[in-house]
Amino acid sequence: MTYPHAASSMFSLFPSPFIHISSQKSLNALLLKQGSRSYTLISSPFAGCALGIPWWVALLKDAPHLPSILDCGASSALALQALHAGISGVVCRHPTSDLLKYADTQLFQTRPTSFDVKDII
Repeated sequence: MTYPHAASSMFSLFPSPFIHISSQKSLNALLLKQGSRSYTLISSPFAGCALGIPWWVALLKDAPHLPSILDCGASSALALQALHAGISGVVCRHPTSDLLKYADTQLFQTRPTSFDVKDII
C-alpha cells in the first residue's frame, strides 16, 4: 500500500499506517498487539458528526500518546472544535477558510487510506 503522504514532511505528525478503530475493545486489542510501534488512529467515516468529539476523546483515553484523526464529514465547525479539543488531526471534506490554516499540518480534505483494526489484530 502506498501512503499518500509518505514523501511529505507536512504530515509528519501522522505515522503510517492509519488504523481505523470504532470501539474501546478494538483499541485495547490493538494496543496489546502493536505495542510501541508507530501508527495513527482514525475514526469511522463521519464519526465526528454521528458520535461527537467527547466520544472520540473518551475512546482514546488509554492511548494519549498516539496521534489520531477524527472524521468530521463536511463540518468545518466540528473539525475546528476537535482541533481545539486537542485531537491531532481531522478529516473535513469542505473546509471553510478558518480551517484551511491547518491544511499543511492537521487537516485532511480527503479521508486517508486506512486498515481496519480487524485486519491488524
